[in-house]
Amino acid sequence: MKCASTLVFLASLFCGCSRPAPPPPPVVADAKPEAVAADAGAFVGIWVTSDEQGQAFDIVLFPDGQAVSTWTKGAGGARGERGFWRIERGRLLVFFHDGWTDEIVAKDGGRVHRGFEPGADLGGKWKSEAPTWKVEEDGFTGIWQLNKEPDGNYLYLALQSSGRAFSTIAGGTEGKWTAAKGGALCSWPDGWNDLISPSPEGYQKRSWVGPEEQNATPPDISPATRVGIGKFSISP
Repeated sequence: MKCASTLVFLASLFCGCSRPAPPPPPVVADAKPEAVAADAGAFVGIWVTSDEQGQAFDIVLFPDGQAVSTWTKGAGGARGERGFWRIERGRLLVFFHDGWTDEIVAKDGGRVHRGFEPGADLGGKWKSEAPTWKVEEDGFTGIWQLNKEPDGNYLYLALQSSGRAFSTIAGGTEGKWTAAKGGALCSWPDGWNDLISPSPEGYQKRSWVGPEEQNATPPDISPATRVGIGKFSISP
């Protein structure tokens, strides 16, 4: 995400232009950005955008300044990205553990998302730019840490607001999810189903093969944690 110069930023504050109601036109890379809203709390929630190949993903901003993304093309796959966000000099910045920095700024009556590669000058050219918009919080979009696998690593799911689901199992698997049965019901190509739903201890995952009616007691019931709800630590 690229920062505008101080002169451009001040000009945008005093231009006196009102924002039109319709959605913004296609993004023009060299258009001048406007300042984001001053109320940081207004940015808490789920933001939809897309990467440079046009694939949609979500950025989830939590009230305590933590952030996760459901971008799964990195080395972590369905583990997504973890980071922290803040508003700085009229723009929202997200600093991710893999070195990428994302920016959300107002522009042409809407907002755009910009991604900066690791080590990039945040005052220079961004790697990608795409429209972004906030969607209603559903309680499930984001990254979920599940049970441990036989190799000792945790299983992770990335649930995107579009309904796409990704798992770290078998080196990476794509499925789909819907809001059902009081939770997030994930369906996978191998016939397995995962249901993430509230439990007395927080959330749990129930897993079974085929119709649920055939599994009165699922072979797997284990805790589930939405990454970002509690404090996490990150490392490159």
